[in-house]
Amino acid sequence: MDLIQSILVATSNIDKHYFALPVAGVKKPLLRERVYCYELYHQLRQVLSDETQLVLTAETDKRGNPTFTDGHPIPDFIFHRPGDHQENSAVVEVECRVSRRHLRKEFRTFKCLQAKRYRQFILLLFGIRKVPWRVLAELAREVDINLNEIVVLLHTEPGVKATRQKAPNVALEPPD
Repeated sequence: MDLIQSILVATSNIDKHYFALPVAGVKKPLLRERVYCYELYHQLRQVLSDETQLVLTAETDKRGNPTFTDGHPIPDFIFHRPGDHQENSAVVEVECRVSRRHLRKEFRTFKCLQAKRYRQFILLLFGIRKVPWRVLAELAREVDINLNEIVVLLHTEPGVKATRQKAPNVALEPPD
């Protein structure tokens, strides 16, 4: 099973109380990225094959890493061989807040890790109904990363798997 398929299967196993956290004193459960990510990590570890030589790590803080001189991202998930940049495979950023500020941070993380030879970039949006393609296209241009190099997954509700989204051509065109 490839990495994208593994993520899609893992998302289908995220229970509703990890997808949207019930909070005392609040009527509607709240989307909490960290709660979702911890459960996604658990589900990914269940789904991933032991055959891979790559390691899944979560929230790997790059501060203190001497090879990161142009920023210190903390990606949600990376698939790599720890210790060098020879087997840097994929970066996964998870987001439920689709404001420019939050998405810009995710794209900057992709850009920084692209320079470290990561080859696949995955943006997993959860708890929203549709992908904000125009905003993604504008931020990709701003950060100087090709939006076509980013796999966008949308996980709209618990109990179903996320789906891979395809950007409409209009979203990739420069604004008028």
